[in-house]
Amino acid sequence: MAKSKHIYWLLLIITILAGCSIQGESQTPNGDLVFTETSLPTEIPVDTPTPLAPVGVFLTPPGSDPNLVADLNPLVTEYIRAEGLRFQVLETMTAEDFSRDDFHLVVVVPPFPDLEGLAKQTPGTKFLAIGFNNLDPLDNLSVLRSGGGDFDVQGFIAGYIAAMITPDWRVGVLSVQESEDALAAREGFRVGVKYFCGLCNPKYAPMGVNYIYPKYIDLPAEVSDIEIEANVNFLIDRYVNTFYIVPGVGDPKIYSILTSNEKLIIGCGSDYREEYGNYWVASLEYDLLAAFEDFWPAFLTSDVGFDQTPPLLITDINSNLLSPGKVKLVERMLEEVSSGYIQTSFE
Repeated sequence: MAKSKHIYWLLLIITILAGCSIQGESQTPNGDLVFTETSLPTEIPVDTPTPLAPVGVFLTPPGSDPNLVADLNPLVTEYIRAEGLRFQVLETMTAEDFSRDDFHLVVVVPPFPDLEGLAKQTPGTKFLAIGFNNLDPLDNLSVLRSGGGDFDVQGFIAGYIAAMITPDWRVGVLSVQESEDALAAREGFRVGVKYFCGLCNPKYAPMGVNYIYPKYIDLPAEVSDIEIEANVNFLIDRYVNTFYIVPGVGDPKIYSILTSNEKLIIGCGSDYREEYGNYWVASLEYDLLAAFEDFWPAFLTSDVGFDQTPPLLITDINSNLLSPGKVKLVERMLEEVSSGYIQTSFE
């Protein structure tokens, strides 16, 4: 019995030692057992870090329009990330920054000094300038203008609307003396009125040389409340019932006088307030956000830079003053004028 126990423990030790061996056994075709050395791994795999994606930037310099930035930010964020890019919002950039990271796209709002120079120094990056009206495109720079370059068209449409809705054509415009854009809008207004009503002679009193329409006043660039009141009342005293306020002229004092006298107003969208609603006929403005959404796919796919101006829109329409049928007529006229088929000046 004791001998059996010794044999048992001997076999157990042999089995354990065999399990610890680095040799393995295999069987030959003849049935003989042979031992082979087991190969051990000589290299440990190392994870290679994934390269960072290129960067898309929303560049918002100091002094940029906070409302424009707030409106564009969610769109720019969504569009840049949809391209698989990292997204950053920066206030400034120089050419040296491009040596520290791979900037693939840069969307910029005004004001940014020498954006043209930065684009030329970084030809491998695509730039989109939004709201820059005095910037020309480059191979890697596209420009979405904010609009406003066609003040004569704006004025023409305002004049056409004013004559359409005003009895006896008693309409007028407030412009600015020192502004070429404002004067172009004023001239366009006068042409638009005449295009609709011809001679525009009133049929009912008061009539005479003091009551020839359309009327206009060009205000000084720097004007006091007293001067505003005097000039607006001058037109009111001449029975002007519908006023076009040229972009850049709008002042709360002007609108206060006009609404308190129950005069109708056509102006730019940025001047519109709900308290003017009963007397506000319509706004003329540019939808930069909608234009950006349309512009983006072409910007991504284009091999060269290009520019575009948003179309002029008629918004804030008071249907009690400008019916849907009249709106359709105005929109058709806007297409004709914008295409250049109708002149906007008397020359």
